[in-house]
Amino acid sequence: MSDPIFDPFSFAVHADPYPFYRRLRDEHPCYWSEGARCWVLSRHADVFAALHDWPHFSNTGGNVIDDSKAKLGRTVGSVDPPRHTRLRALVNEAFGRRRIAEEAAFLQAAAARVVEGVAGRPGFDLVRDVTSPLAGEVMAHLLGIAGTDLVQFKRLIDLSMYRDPETRSRTAEGEAAQAALFGLVAQQVEARRANPGEDMITALLTIEIEGERLEGDSVVWMARAVFGAGFESTSSFLANSVLALMAHPGVREELAADHALIPDAVEEFLRWETPAQRFARTIAQPVELHGKLMRPGEKVMLAYGSANRDERAFPEPDVLDIRRRPTRHLGLGHGIHFCAGAALARSVARVFLGAVLDRLPVLERAEDGPIDWAHSPTFRSPVSLPVRAAT
Repeated sequence: MSDPIFDPFSFAVHADPYPFYRRLRDEHPCYWSEGARCWVLSRHADVFAALHDWPHFSNTGGNVIDDSKAKLGRTVGSVDPPRHTRLRALVNEAFGRRRIAEEAAFLQAAAARVVEGVAGRPGFDLVRDVTSPLAGEVMAHLLGIAGTDLVQFKRLIDLSMYRDPETRSRTAEGEAAQAALFGLVAQQVEARRANPGEDMITALLTIEIEGERLEGDSVVWMARAVFGAGFESTSSFLANSVLALMAHPGVREELAADHALIPDAVEEFLRWETPAQRFARTIAQPVELHGKLMRPGEKVMLAYGSANRDERAFPEPDVLDIRRRPTRHLGLGHGIHFCAGAALARSVARVFLGAVLDRLPVLERAEDGPIDWAHSPTFRSPVSLPVRAAT
């Protein structure tokens, strides 16, 4: 049975988490969700503190509520220091700000090409035709798997993300998709072992930090995590940003008139509709908070999406204000597990929004009814979003 106060597997939460978050923050800031068998922290101060306290809030149990045991210890999201420090250095070399700066021309061209592909059409699906192809092309290019079937990859990612609200787990089809994704990435890793290139997979295979290199299937798990999370979070963030423009025509007018406002708008979009809404930790040492005792081994969900709408941290948090400059937002996390792809997310969003504002008309939804949101305990992502030129 779904928890009436907060269940991260609930379709009602996926459709609109914000009323649930508000109740959590006001009445149950440290809440035990019986259905999900985890604690939920919802206030900005508590989530922020937990992100900086890995000795108590450990990543060794994974960073999603039902992480695969086979992945644990093999990705930056499933380890603590000192191993995290070395793995993070490997990823930073392959995926950091310098590498993204080198790809500026590619990102600009890719965004322009994808947006141009729908310009002039009377209607299109924002996710299927725009944000998913762009996110997929960018991630494939960076990892060195260009030319693969990105539609198939996205379908498998969607299936692996889905959680049944009753069983609170992947379906059999989702488990098969998860295995298929691992197999496809493993093929790419083996191809790069045989023929190294100038790409992220090659970097993960060859970079050495303090005498350590990734061995065995750790490269596959790392590449799978980077590709899957990067593909999904980038696509959802871009779609959520356009949704924000559609809901706030005045903001669109401001940005269209002055592209210099786009970088600050990107930060506000990250705060206002956070793509990765909830990440998990495992209690490593007893923590007492708001009169509740969290014991070692228990799971805790850090609700980034709630923290980013907390009036204790942001004045009028439900208002989209592109001049806000929300420097302590958690749209990309914080602390040692701050999103490794932050530079990429910001760069892609800036060039994408510039292209949308320059080449597309004012958009509106082409269908009535609720948006089809992904049924995931982690991401807030529209699965499909038909749009058309506003009348």
